[in-house]
Amino acid sequence: MKTNSQSLISWFRGSFYVGMVFTLFALGALVFEIIKHGNWFVESLVGHLALGLLFLYFSGKPMIDERIRYLKFKALTLGFVITCLAGSIINYLVTYPDGNQEKAVSSYWFALVCLLIAFISFGVLKSRE
Repeated sequence: MKTNSQSLISWFRGSFYVGMVFTLFALGALVFEIIKHGNWFVESLVGHLALGLLFLYFSGKPMIDERIRYLKFKALTLGFVITCLAGSIINYLVTYPDGNQEKAVSSYWFALVCLLIAFISFGVLKSRE
């Protein structure tokens, strides 16, 4: 991937700030909901938090180094696989007698857990190689 394009580099730098804004907004709103209403389970705010983490995950300089690109892909794949398996099992156990699966784990939580596992596994993979 050529990085001579200045617009590409500025997008990657800007995605860090966009990710920080989404993440801080979501965390602040979740804390507000907990304090004000006693409700910590707000699906849209969890989705905003996952979106912010996604921007942060892909932020930084364009990945010129193939090793870093491979490790980020491997970490995201690992997070996706673990979350798929765990999410399927949890949804099955939580909603077993209910055929409509009304209280299933949402896709927002799926995205958040997937990205958290990706961040952790990327750190582990980067330190090991």
